[in-house]
Amino acid sequence: MMFFRKKTFLIVALSLLLGVVAVLNYNYVLKDKNVAQEDILEKEGPMNAELVKGKSEEDIMANSKNISKEFFIDYRLERDKNRSQHIVLLENIVGNKETDKDTRGQAQKEMINLVKLSEKEMVIENLIRAKGFNDVIVFIHDGYVNAIVDAENLSAAHAAQIQDVISKETGITLEKISIATTN
Repeated sequence: MMFFRKKTFLIVALSLLLGVVAVLNYNYVLKDKNVAQEDILEKEGPMNAELVKGKSEEDIMANSKNISKEFFIDYRLERDKNRSQHIVLLENIVGNKETDKDTRGQAQKEMINLVKLSEKEMVIENLIRAKGFNDVIVFIHDGYVNAIVDAENLSAAHAAQIQDVISKETGITLEKISIATTN
């Protein structure tokens, strides 16, 4: 029994350590890139997929003007890749015979939540595209939803339609939904 506790503690400790290293790496890389990205943005103006890397969702929403068409494709690929990697890690925890029941249960719940989140974002994006928009990316996180719509202008009626779709699918109130356009 003591052996299982040690392994569980080791797994949790290594996971936390990996998380700390990831955050430190992200912050280190972000500091170096922010100076260069700000210079590029001032000179060139438009954001493209390269400039979006290392930016938070809030930064993207605030500076979403002139995002390239490739942004939508690149973002979806990156999002799917990251979620797939996360699911593989969770599957390893679930598949490990030495993982205790509680940890296995938490990993299974996290996998289910990731799948549900992915499905919800995909459904919302498809419903918005069905309303006649070229493309859209939806970010669901911490009780908020951000959407970037591939449109030059967004009328109040179109914004209301998008908010309605998002609110119905997520149950999130309208004040917690942000919509930005690419131009």
